[in-house]
Amino acid sequence: MTTRRGLATLPAVHRSYVLPLCYLLPLCLAVPGYAAGVDYDVRIDAPSAIEKLLEDNLGILRWRGNDYIDQEQLSRLYEATPAEIEKLLGPLGYFKPRIESSLQPDGKGWLARFKVEPGAEALIFDVDLQVAGAIRDEPDFRPRWAELIEVWPLPIGAPFTQSDWDSAKRRGLQALIIDRFPAAKIRESRAEIDPERPSAELSVLFDSGPRFTFGELQINGLNKYPRKLVERMVTFRPGEGYSQQKLLDFQTELQNTPYFSSVFMDMPLDPAQPADVPVRVELVEAPARKTDIGLGFDTDKGPRGSLAYRYTNLRRLGWIGSTGLDLQKEEQSFNLGVELPPDEKRYRYSSAYKVEHSDVSGLDSWTHTFGVQRTRLRGEIEVTQALQYTRETTRRMTSDGEEKNRARALIPSQSWTQRDLDNLNDPQRGTVMSWQLAGATRAALSDTDFLRAWGRIAWYHPAGERGLWLLRGEAGQVLAEDSADVPTKWLFRAGGANSVRGYKYQSLGVQDEGAVLGGRVLATASAEYQHKIVDRWRAAVFADFGGAALDWTNFKAYRGYGLGARWISPVGPFALDLARGVEARRTRIHFSLGVGF
Repeated sequence: MTTRRGLATLPAVHRSYVLPLCYLLPLCLAVPGYAAGVDYDVRIDAPSAIEKLLEDNLGILRWRGNDYIDQEQLSRLYEATPAEIEKLLGPLGYFKPRIESSLQPDGKGWLARFKVEPGAEALIFDVDLQVAGAIRDEPDFRPRWAELIEVWPLPIGAPFTQSDWDSAKRRGLQALIIDRFPAAKIRESRAEIDPERPSAELSVLFDSGPRFTFGELQINGLNKYPRKLVERMVTFRPGEGYSQQKLLDFQTELQNTPYFSSVFMDMPLDPAQPADVPVRVELVEAPARKTDIGLGFDTDKGPRGSLAYRYTNLRRLGWIGSTGLDLQKEEQSFNLGVELPPDEKRYRYSSAYKVEHSDVSGLDSWTHTFGVQRTRLRGEIEVTQALQYTRETTRRMTSDGEEKNRARALIPSQSWTQRDLDNLNDPQRGTVMSWQLAGATRAALSDTDFLRAWGRIAWYHPAGERGLWLLRGEAGQVLAEDSADVPTKWLFRAGGANSVRGYKYQSLGVQDEGAVLGGRVLATASAEYQHKIVDRWRAAVFADFGGAALDWTNFKAYRGYGLGARWISPVGPFALDLARGVEARRTRIHFSLGVGF
């Protein structure tokens, strides 16, 4: 219903001689004699949910302030506005709004008022979903169609809007396209609106089209690497029903290797030829040799320099050979390794030798490790089984002089990590969980029996539009008769930028005559709040707790708290923290780069 008043003071409009507004205005703009100009203002009284929509889209507001709008043109804009309002509200589900309008002199100009009551929102009265095509011959048709109906987002009784209606149809069509029927289409769709009720009756007829199947693999761009390298990563078999997800998984597998700099995949979808459709893979090989040189600094380990070399085609089989040297103030290491391409079950097998030197918190150690492992990444979860042989020599100064200790162990281990994050470089929501179980026995090249369990979790959650919570926890325990025969790497120490801030790197453990030895138990926790300041910069406040000890009866939780700044770089957050160690009674600066896990 539309009510208008206040038009008597404007010149009369002779409709029989008037062109539509879309023709009239450009003519007026082209003829200077019509540029009389009239000053007017517009007031809209409507619920906040629709007020901005009207302000952004009404013609009478778009033309306000134009020098070529005279009184007659203003009158036409005013008269056309209620119909515009009805047209704008219809897609939102309001088909019978009440509109009161007036146009009155206001000082030297005019004031147009529009009071809008959208009325009752249209509700969905009936839904009729149908499908035709080859999908009806599929063995899983009934459960698949029942699932689509069950998750249909516009049930009876739900509010109707045009955007929701369009989205629901796209969602239903997409459910057919991604699995066996990529040529599916909407044959018919109707939304019958009854403004009096108000209600909407919806009907859709989907046409699945023919069933598509995968054909042969056509690979272009292979020069250095064998074809088998690519075939091992294929996620489907010839004759198998088309699956969009399997194509994406195949492409992701190829992109995540160091062999290719570009991967493009294509599958012609001709409804006339749906059987055994070839899958074309266009590859651009990456350079086989890569050298990396790095310089850096962090407050835990001081200045850092690194040199790494990788060759990705040993024996022309796609084996990856790598070697690296890492030099830091308190820790140095050299490694040499070989990694095989993934097999048919997506396992990556590798072997490596590593020598490490560490001089941290009064404990000097040399460690030689040779190991083999296999790793498989499926979606968000990475699983690793490893077998490592470690020989370690440690030295420390005691009141009786230098004390030397040797330890050896053959250690099988199982690791599991899940990264459920919205963004790996700058997470705003999600969790990262990891655990490891390892052990050794005297019966197999080890100096002692021990069992080690460790786990860690980090939780990210937004706090309003500009805030972020980060909660982190870690715990571990080693079961052993004597820690002296357990290699230091498999014991626990805490403290530092990614542990308990306010304390020196690995300074929390078993205190023994000026040295910090590894403990058999570990527990740490952290709570941090970040707030966006400007662009990529955030401020942070945090509190950390925890430590490591010989056993739980001797465990002490050290406390640290402080303030920090975060800069979100392309490779992850750069963190600068000023932390106060409560028990240490000392303030420290911490630098770190990357996601805090």
